[in-house]
Amino acid sequence: MLNIFLTIAPVFILMGLGYFAFKVQLIKSEAMPSLGNIILYCAIPAVMIGGLSKIHISEIIEPYFMLAYGLGLITCLLISLLIALKLKGNGLSLSTIQAMGATIPNSMFVGFPVVLLSLGQADSASLGLMMAVLVENLLILPLALILLEYGVGQQATSKFAIWRSVGWRILKNPLIIAIAVGVILSLFNIPLPKPISQSLELLAKISAGLALLFIGAALANIKPQTKLDGSNLSLVVMGKLILEPFMVAFFIMLLPAFNPILQKTAILMAAAPMMSIYPIIGERYGFRDFCASTLFVTTLLSFLSLAVVLLLLGV
Repeated sequence: MLNIFLTIAPVFILMGLGYFAFKVQLIKSEAMPSLGNIILYCAIPAVMIGGLSKIHISEIIEPYFMLAYGLGLITCLLISLLIALKLKGNGLSLSTIQAMGATIPNSMFVGFPVVLLSLGQADSASLGLMMAVLVENLLILPLALILLEYGVGQQATSKFAIWRSVGWRILKNPLIIAIAVGVILSLFNIPLPKPISQSLELLAKISAGLALLFIGAALANIKPQTKLDGSNLSLVVMGKLILEPFMVAFFIMLLPAFNPILQKTAILMAAAPMMSIYPIIGERYGFRDFCASTLFVTTLLSFLSLAVVLLLLGV
């Protein structure tokens, strides 16, 4: 157990360093969007393009990974949504916000560094991240956003306008663009010039650490509720840290066997806390404080939950 804590300790040490750096103004609040953009538009795409361009097209997509991951996430989304709607009696907007928090993991800023540190397989980590991002951004996030749009009473907006808005959001996503570039390079066997390849490698080396510093600073920048809504918050926390990795593992056991490293990668990605933009999305629909508090609590508790998942995986 001590070895597991030592494995994931660097993840939370770097988060803590980012938190401290923000509190002492080494990282200023006005710099946060720029730091996030560097990671989102440069560092993580470099990991994806560099990793995918070296893999044969037949190895890029592992259908059983995507199926298990997608089924696990959508099952968690539906269960969380039904519990919030039927048992808690919450409205569609709050229920969808809760289900989104319980379902969409921070695979980029937390899941990827955890996989990289615990499994030590850079290619598998980048491949797993690519497939996780595809499932999250092409299946789960659009579904959640559409439910939110209807939940806040925007039914007057045409269905075409809603789908166009969601579709445009997907097409502009830099991670989706990076995946497309990497797949094209692999498909047509286009070698990258050495200076570009080396530049991507340098960016890839700083991506995980930079992402974790950003998460720590982001946690220091949010303002949790002074009075926590324990009942609704616990639903999201338990869904994200317990139900979701369990559901992904369940579907992995049901489906035909595939690469064991990718099996562990899928479960670890699902076990990560929710995406860092959760409060930003929540703010648009009037739930910023709830989302900020939930993100803060879930990220702190994920230190223990990730340790348990790693122990169960035998890492």
